[in-house]
Amino acid sequence: MRKIRDNIRINSSPQDDLINQIIDIEWDMFGRVNNQGERASCQDDEWTFYVMRYSQFSIYTFGELSQYMNDLMAALKEGRNMLAEKYAYMMEYTDKAYFDAYLKDKLPPVSARKDELALKISDLLVECHIEFALVYPHISAAGRPEKGTEDPMVSLHIYSIGEFKTYSEQTLEAVYRNFKKRAEHGENLARLILSKTVELYGYGSLEEAEIRMSKNK
Repeated sequence: MRKIRDNIRINSSPQDDLINQIIDIEWDMFGRVNNQGERASCQDDEWTFYVMRYSQFSIYTFGELSQYMNDLMAALKEGRNMLAEKYAYMMEYTDKAYFDAYLKDKLPPVSARKDELALKISDLLVECHIEFALVYPHISAAGRPEKGTEDPMVSLHIYSIGEFKTYSEQTLEAVYRNFKKRAEHGENLARLILSKTVELYGYGSLEEAEIRMSKNK
């Protein structure tokens, strides 16, 4: 198994250790995703992969991370690549004809409840990102568009739906309860994720990152 280099990893808590184990499994799966063309350069970019995945997982509880780890281990046991499945599920929205012809029947079926949860969690994250973009437009512009299929980059909405369809219903239920509760208490999940992202890229705060990114346009 390919593992993220030790000098990249954050190791300051049991939760970090679990996140690192998860990212190692995902990194190996990501490296084995077959693209329709040549191998993508991002498949060899450990640092960016680590920053993006660590930032996302930083808002999960230890229990949710443990459940997701169980999903990954079950997939490994079954010989499945959850990262390849994620990108395949996205193609239902980005290339429906190809998805129906070549991918749909090869993917694990998605129950009505899983489909509902994947959409609800993705909608919630998109709402948070739209609010975040009003305050930090330059940071937001550096990432995925929130919705739609017109942009060459897959939107956050489609990307999130594709990812969450790979999770088990049990994991999705836990993640949705956590995210919904935090949003109801006024927490912006996008702000939490991107605060960690800019920190890992060496910025002192979101405000510093926004100012510096605005000057680099």
